[in-house]
Amino acid sequence: MSEIELHRKLLGDAPRNAAFHRALQQLIRPGVSTVLDIGAGTGFLSFLARRLGARQATLIEYTDALELAEDLARRNRIDGLSFLKAHSSEVRRKMSVDIVVTETLGNYALEENFLETAIDARRFLKADGAIIPGRLRQFVAPVLTSRLQTEIDVWPQIGYDLDLEPARSISLNNMYVRSIEASDLGGSAEHAQLWDDLDVRPQRPAPPSARRRTLHWKAAALPSSRIEGYALWWEAELVEGVTISTSPFSPPTHWQQIYLPLLAPCVLDAGDTLELTLGSDTRPEVGVRVSWKTRVLRAGKVIQEQALDSLRGQL
Repeated sequence: MSEIELHRKLLGDAPRNAAFHRALQQLIRPGVSTVLDIGAGTGFLSFLARRLGARQATLIEYTDALELAEDLARRNRIDGLSFLKAHSSEVRRKMSVDIVVTETLGNYALEENFLETAIDARRFLKADGAIIPGRLRQFVAPVLTSRLQTEIDVWPQIGYDLDLEPARSISLNNMYVRSIEASDLGGSAEHAQLWDDLDVRPQRPAPPSARRRTLHWKAAALPSSRIEGYALWWEAELVEGVTISTSPFSPPTHWQQIYLPLLAPCVLDAGDTLELTLGSDTRPEVGVRVSWKTRVLRAGKVIQEQALDSLRGQL
């Protein structure tokens, strides 16, 4: 995807734009507030900040989009801006701003290193400064229809008397960006569980880049006994009362959901428990690594188990 296509999708997302506008409006003190925009792209959020009365805004962007941002600022007669072409983690300039805004969220929320960027950005804030978004929560739900798995798991249907199982295994150890529908999850959000809760506000302890959580579902509470995979989505609280959600049960945004496939469906009896252990590791030396281990428990014993890891999905 070209970079301008990415920005076309971002700026074409009206709910996203409106949410960030409301968040900035809530925090900016006209004529006083200073703003640091990390991953500024075309400069849209900085332009909003200045139009809302921010005294000054600094844009940090490491791609050539920064030149476009400068051109757009001139064209729209927006002054009070400064531009830094760099990755924010490499910036050593002393800054003390009132607000940091960083829209570095992906379909998998952390694929653009939002967590590490937000924690590092605390060093640019005044003691009473604020960061947008301030909190990120990730959710997971079992996928109960075969639609997504059938789209992805093409290997058994290729034919020509070929055994492609090693390629299939690599393929299924990957996260897939898909539009997941409410019907894929049984039509209700009640089966979704919170598996990751990241509070990056300056006053809170910094969450670690590597985290793991184990969740359980009772088979009798699920509308289907056959589990094909898992759906992931997120909710970002920009400021109190202003959120963006990529849930299949919320109005659509330009972001989609993540599908985590299984090597084989899990078929549950009424008394079984579905157990999922999800891991996320976005340390700089790792990149983005997600793992998902599924076990089916019956009378306290493990009767099925499979473990997938995006690290094994690399070719």
